[in-house]
Amino acid sequence: MTWSYRISVMGFGKWIGRRPVLRSAGLAVSLVAPGGPPAPPPANNPPIRFLSIYPAPSKNPAAPFVGVIGDSTGTQLAAPLAAELNPRGVGLVSATVGGCQPTDTVLTYGSAEYFQRHQNCPQDAREKQNDMVFRFRPRVVIWADIMERFDIKVNNRIVVAGSEEWKWLMLESWNRTLDRLGRADVVLILPTWWAGWPRNSPASFPVEQQRALFRSWAELHPGRVTVVDLGPVICPAGPPCEQVVNGVQLRTDHVHYTPEGTRRAIAKIMTDAAILRNIRGPVAGPASVK
Repeated sequence: MTWSYRISVMGFGKWIGRRPVLRSAGLAVSLVAPGGPPAPPPANNPPIRFLSIYPAPSKNPAAPFVGVIGDSTGTQLAAPLAAELNPRGVGLVSATVGGCQPTDTVLTYGSAEYFQRHQNCPQDAREKQNDMVFRFRPRVVIWADIMERFDIKVNNRIVVAGSEEWKWLMLESWNRTLDRLGRADVVLILPTWWAGWPRNSPASFPVEQQRALFRSWAELHPGRVTVVDLGPVICPAGPPCEQVVNGVQLRTDHVHYTPEGTRRAIAKIMTDAAILRNIRGPVAGPASVK
């Protein structure tokens, strides 16, 4: 039976035993059964610092955790990944922020209205990641987002997406994000070409260039950052991509997955990321994972 409930940080501290707990007013978590959807935050609690927790079935304080950061493209992977990892004795904690970049850069989003509604993104992402690392110390963090395509706002000036200064600022922000993740290894999910859009989309900084910049950054961190490309399973023929592939709908829009698309994405991630595939924790009862 699917179950979910919210508990305060003080109550959660009893469950996680000796794990360090950040005791802060208004700090809340969502506890979710394996494969179950996370409960929404309480109406009187802002989404900031609200982590979705998929604990290992053993509830053993020694159980390792895997983290997830990014925007909604990362959020959609959390529950299916937890369903894959929980039977291995591994918990998952999601620190994603929908519609927001996982870095502390200030993006313009190409829209004054969107910027007004999302101007707290850098702070929200940073604080959720800090909470995740402080309380759960994930061994591996999945990083998935598609926000690296907008101009950057630096004080009172705009740095145009794709310029050399922009690339330098973006790489530096990725380095700071990596530093925030403590000792965790990172599985970096490359952005996939947009379904139903030309190959050179978006015009501000095309997916092809996003992928190249991510790869070049990952090469600077050998042994710590593993790159996973979902293109072969989500867009096997290469761009331009479509939502329906060989008669099967894999995406609901240009970037988000259907259940089948998500299933294929998770299988590819587990196949390509040995650091994730090999992680194990205490398993409750006689069941074992092969």
